[in-house]
Amino acid sequence: MAANRHLLIGQLAKEVGVKSDTVRFYEKQGLLPEARRTPAGYRVYDETALKHLRFIKQAQSLGFSLQEIQRILTLRGEGRTTCKCVLAIAEATLSETERKLNELQNFRDGLKRHVEEWGSQTKSGGKMAADFCALIESTARPPHSAALSPRPTMIEGVKHLPHHTVKVPRKISQGK
Repeated sequence: MAANRHLLIGQLAKEVGVKSDTVRFYEKQGLLPEARRTPAGYRVYDETALKHLRFIKQAQSLGFSLQEIQRILTLRGEGRTTCKCVLAIAEATLSETERKLNELQNFRDGLKRHVEEWGSQTKSGGKMAADFCALIESTARPPHSAALSPRPTMIEGVKHLPHHTVKVPRKISQGK
């Protein structure tokens, strides 16, 4: 894209792979700076907005919540405290990702064992369904443990880091 080329909201959204409503939402939430408007009221975005939106989507794909992304963007360039805050967010995200991957790996291992067992017992279809349900139930956590553990709070100048849900890749390595 040329440095002086401007994009309307639909063009910007298409370039990044989101909907126009998403761009409006990010702007309303303060994640994107307010767009310049044409005399007719259309939003017009530049290269900086495109880079900013791509950053938001990339950070989300790495498991960061919108609150964390907003905090990172707000703190960008403020020095050591910023680095400590971003590091704490990254460490917490890594920990949650590793926990979730471990849970998925355990489920995968159990499922693999059952599939191998079921493959040799194809005549007992009813038992297979019961075994599968039992496997799923065995991975369920009680409601009180389903909440994520609190984020670190003892960071210079930062009183609270928000919780978020970790996005887990669809395809997990087989570990072979």
